[in-house]
Amino acid sequence: MIANRVFITGTGAISALGTSTDALWNGLLSSRSGVRSLPRFVVAGLPMTTGGEVDAASHDQINRDEVIAGLVIDEALSVAGLQSDSVGFVWATGLDTFQIGSEGLALRSAGACFNALARRFCAPRRMIATACASGTQAIGEAFQILRRGHCDAIVAGGSSVMLTPFYLIGFAGLQAIAVDQPGEDPVTACRPFDKRRRGFALGDGAGALVLETLASARKRGATLLAEITGFGTSQDAFDLNRPPENGAGAELSMRRALEDACLRPADIGAINAHGTGTFAGDLAEAAALRSLFGNNRVPVSSVKGAIGHTMAAAGALEAIVALKTCTTGIIPPTVNLTEPGEGCELHHVIGKPISAAAQTVLSVSFGMGGQNAALILANVSS
Repeated sequence: MIANRVFITGTGAISALGTSTDALWNGLLSSRSGVRSLPRFVVAGLPMTTGGEVDAASHDQINRDEVIAGLVIDEALSVAGLQSDSVGFVWATGLDTFQIGSEGLALRSAGACFNALARRFCAPRRMIATACASGTQAIGEAFQILRRGHCDAIVAGGSSVMLTPFYLIGFAGLQAIAVDQPGEDPVTACRPFDKRRRGFALGDGAGALVLETLASARKRGATLLAEITGFGTSQDAFDLNRPPENGAGAELSMRRALEDACLRPADIGAINAHGTGTFAGDLAEAAALRSLFGNNRVPVSSVKGAIGHTMAAAGALEAIVALKTCTTGIIPPTVNLTEPGEGCELHHVIGKPISAAAQTVLSVSFGMGGQNAALILANVSS
């Protein structure tokens, strides 16, 4: 069977940098961080009082996940020129959590959020939950469905509302989050790959992409934004909270994506790194990248210093950034990275955007529990 080529024909994004794809991209190019101090957490006495909050929904709404997911889905469908009842749906979600709302304590169900969104779409409909790799995994699953010819178009992505006491206390207990430090600017809480990194800042967010077969897009006269050429996934089976020091599982997912795209490491023009700002995670990721790319000076950038870690939404938002990089040839900097830490020495983009011949971009996500996923996006002209 001849595999279908799969293209992205629409995107939608909401993050701490704004409520559109353009707001996300322009914020990154200006080296701006949307992470800030959140007074309600200061009052509550939580160990971490900063985060990347979105302005699209009130923080005491119980259905914030559904609200922001609906907004990015609408944006992506509008850009693509499609109606939801004609496409499939593959969506990444977070955990069921308890949230304090205006009327007391309520359970936020990830499954209920998915069901509320999925009823707009036709089959196939899939819910993905692979921790921090979920967004990338969802796009990869949609890519495989389309390549096999099971449908013509799919909305894929993810959404997460992370700025709740449940998550802040939980990740502080795992020593993964950047707890407040006296005299520290909240904007600099998350420092991917930096020698002063001390964990990530959480962020709310959502990202959606319309994936479509080439035949379907051509038939409609749709604008092709970028092509997805490869997907790889793996599982560390090592530890619940930390990756192996050599990043073997992460490297395997990237190698599989390259093999899927019939590419070599030298063909990659830029890397959208997972880069969370945790001590062990950044070390393992850097080790995996050095092992795979060797002396190739491939520019590396992470967005989490700018928008926080949006968990299930992270891979989708970062795939959108990878798309913009391969279409513009501009690579945004890693916000808050000033001096790479020992073991994190890579060809980092620091301080300001750079221009590069980055027509093919690798975007990676590595989740707690050992979930790894990698996508390769290519400029349409390439």
